[in-house]
This record gives sequence, structure tokens and C-alpha cells, in this order.
Amino acid sequence: MGLRGLCRDCNGLAGENYDAAYGDFAARLKVYFGARAFVPATAKFAPPVSVAPGRVARSVMIGMFATTPHLRKMFPDLAHDLQHRRPHITMSDGATLRMAMYPSRSTRLASMAYGMRVLTHRQHYNISSEIYFRPLAWTLSPSDDRLDGAGLGESVLRSWPVVDEWLRYGDDVAALDLRDLCPRGIPTVGHPLREGRGEWIETFQNDTAAFLEGKIPA
Repeated sequence: MGLRGLCRDCNGLAGENYDAAYGDFAARLKVYFGARAFVPATAKFAPPVSVAPGRVARSVMIGMFATTPHLRKMFPDLAHDLQHRRPHITMSDGATLRMAMYPSRSTRLASMAYGMRVLTHRQHYNISSEIYFRPLAWTLSPSDDRLDGAGLGESVLRSWPVVDEWLRYGDDVAALDLRDLCPRGIPTVGHPLREGRGEWIETFQNDTAAFLEGKIPA
């Protein structure tokens, strides 16, 4: 899956410096889970695999700037720091990068969207960008103090670990234990708007939002 959302230089920046680290991390997770079933969403654990947190987070964030060009205006300092390969990056105020395990073969790359669950129980799902591509799901969403809206119920993302601090690690940090980075565990999730199809109202700007969906072959 892909789209043309970055200039040649920025796309090359990710490919030359960060995407391989993301691929290695995903491969380690696949090997770990190869002989195991993904655990239910209620289970709390982080698998004992190593990760280069700074490189992986930068790969994800540059990909999100590709799917959501509006981020460049919303978070210009973050865009500048990524573009200039700052060794220690601070997440912009009001934004939070979250991660979860995602075993489904269904994939989705999307920009800004908002979902509200109106049947069975109240929930909402507010994202500026999302990546659901096995074995991981990532969202850029409002920070904790903005997650839960009045009368809209709890955010679906409340249980997802925040990984903003990964951006503070430089390129020289090549292998940290995921259990140390996510000591409270990592839930296993599906896409909320797909699992509860028919229970949600989804809103987005039809002239600026990008949605790519597919399925990984077995």
C-alpha cells in the first residue's frame, strides 16, 4: 500500500534512515507471535522483543505526515525537527502517538477522522492519522486531557500506550526491550469502526481526507 504524500527528499529521508528499523521491529514481532496466538485485548503484556524506538517512531511519524498533509500546518515544529533529523524530538502539545498490537490482515491508512459510537454504548474515536498494518496499529490523536468528550463516552484509545517518548531517543539507540518501553502492556486491537460496523457514525472532510484500505494476502 502506498500513496504520494511526501516530496522526494522527505520520502528518501524515511527510507534511508528509519524504515528499515521499523521493518526489523515488525519482523521480530511476527517471529515472536509466529508460534503463538495473539492474546485477547484484555490481556496486558508487552512481548520481549528489541526495538530502536527513535528510528521506529520517526518512520511512523513521517508516514503520518504523508497521509495527513494538514499535520505540517498543525505541528510545524515537529515537521521541522523530523525533516532536519533532530536527535531528540519532543511531541507537539495537544498530540499523542499511540501503539497497539494488530493481528488482522485488513489494513487501513487514513488521515483525520472522527467516529462516535451511537449504539450499544457510548464511545468515540478521534484521530489525526492512523496506520493499521499487521502486526501493529498506530494513531496520532489528541493528548490525554482531550480524549474524552462530554457526553460522548470514553475514547477507544484510552487503553493504548502512549509512545511519545520514543521520539526523544536518537538514532544511536538501536535496541531497547519493548517490555521496558511499555511496562503497562500493549493491548491487541481491531479497528473499532470495522469491528463495530453499523454501531458508529464516522465523519471526515471529503475534500482533504485520505483513506486507503486493503487486505494482506494469507
